[in-house]
Amino acid sequence: MTAQSSPSHPEFASAVRSSGTTWTGLRDVPSDWQGGAVTMGVFDGFHRGHAALVRRVRERAAQHELPSVLLTFDPHPLTVTCPERAPMQLASLEERVRLAHGLGIDAVLVLPFTAALADMAADEFADRVLGHALRARAVVVGENFRFGRGGGGDTALLGRTGRRLGFTVDAVPLVAHGGRACSSTLIRSCLAAGDLKGAEELLGRPWRTAISAPAIDDIAEH
Repeated sequence: MTAQSSPSHPEFASAVRSSGTTWTGLRDVPSDWQGGAVTMGVFDGFHRGHAALVRRVRERAAQHELPSVLLTFDPHPLTVTCPERAPMQLASLEERVRLAHGLGIDAVLVLPFTAALADMAADEFADRVLGHALRARAVVVGENFRFGRGGGGDTALLGRTGRRLGFTVDAVPLVAHGGRACSSTLIRSCLAAGDLKGAEELLGRPWRTAISAPAIDDIAEH
């Protein structure tokens, strides 16, 4: 595969060129794309729970002998749907792309989160994005994943859609570390309280350091 970029996201074009296959919208997905195993979410921070999703989707990709795809949204959905509640960003888009490729993801799809996307019904999203564009054979999400207009889509809807379109669905349980479920919200709380050690334990890697091979290896092993 080769890297592809789009004028809509010039700010991380250098990351695209240097780190692998990245699509910055559905129109970047090749017309002859044969499908793959897909995991999706914001992946803000790329904590231990996100690493678990990557491990599972790579397992499913290997079973189907197809590429693994990570779908991430940019900007954060709350920036569009409820700006006053938009959280502090834990990882830039460039960092998410680099970490995804560093953990072995074959292709990253950056889907621009717009008002139109926010208003798309969950079943339409599943049909258009997972079915038509990505031709998913397997979909991996966290057990609490919600998507579509008003968060109307959940793992049960994905399961029904998968049976119709021909993909399996894995709902991965939340990852706990030190008795706490890993989440971007909890990491933000740790940072706000000055608990850097706690944040790094949940992340599985150092906070705000250059992304390097040792850091990537560390998060992949937990």
